[in-house]
Amino acid sequence: MAIYPFLTFNGNCSEAMHFYQSCFGGQLHFTYLGDTPDGKQFPREIRRLVLHASLVSEHVRLFASDLGGDEGGAIGSAISLWISITAPEQLKSVFTRLAQKGEVTAPLSPDILKGQWATLTDRYAVQWIFSAGSAS
Repeated sequence: MAIYPFLTFNGNCSEAMHFYQSCFGGQLHFTYLGDTPDGKQFPREIRRLVLHASLVSEHVRLFASDLGGDEGGAIGSAISLWISITAPEQLKSVFTRLAQKGEVTAPLSPDILKGQWATLTDRYAVQWIFSAGSAS
C-alpha cells in the first residue's frame, strides 16, 4: 500500500508545484485542462488550469490539481490523500473500512483495474482517492 498527498489549488497549482520542485527536487509533469480531448471547448484561461501535476523524486511523490469540488476549497485545507494499492482484495478492504460512517463519492467498480478512480470522504472529512497499481 502507498499513500500520496494530492493537493488542490485555486489557479496557482503550477506556481506551487514549481516551488515544491525547488524545495525537493525531482521530475515535474503537468497535464492541463486544455490537453484533454475536449479541452479546446473551454475558454483560454480555463484551458491553462492544471488537471494533474506530479512531482516525483526518490523519496517524494506529490500530486496536485487546480480543479477541486463544486463547493471549492478553503485556503490551506484542500487536500486529498491518494492511495495506490496493487492487490484488489486489499484495495476493497481498505476502501470499505475508510467508508464506514463516511460518504462514498465515486464507488469502487471493476474499472478501477483499468485506470478508474474511486473516492470517498471519511468520517473525519478527509478526502481519499483510490487507484489500482502504481500512481506515477
